[in-house]
Amino acid sequence: MFRSMNRLFLPLLISLAFHSAYAVSNADDGVTDQYTVSVVSAVLNNPKPLRIHCQSVDHDLGYQILNTGEDFHWSFRLNVSYTTRYYCYFWWDSKDKRFDVFDSYTVVDKSQKQIPFTSNWSVRPDGFYLSNGNATWEKEYDWA
Repeated sequence: MFRSMNRLFLPLLISLAFHSAYAVSNADDGVTDQYTVSVVSAVLNNPKPLRIHCQSVDHDLGYQILNTGEDFHWSFRLNVSYTTRYYCYFWWDSKDKRFDVFDSYTVVDKSQKQIPFTSNWSVRPDGFYLSNGNATWEKEYDWA
């Protein structure tokens, strides 16, 4: 019986020890892996305001209605396996679009792992623009 319990609990204990060591190492330098995603509506409220629904595998952030100039944002930490991904569905007028607004692999691949990391999205009539905390915006996606 103890052997079967060890098989079940040993991976859990190793995972918890790794996570605790990681948290302590970050606490020593005063840095926390805090990530923020922000979506701002730059579309007209006519005929309807922007509607969005954002989620990850673990967290459903629900449906949001954004009038022109309003934003929706959330903060989080990466999961233990560093595979955190948030995606959103967008609806405006007769248009709709779905894409990843945050993918931990992309952040690491682009060497953008500055902490705190902020991913700012601006939803405009001609598409979706991204700014990673700087003053420039780059168009990432069209509505179509």
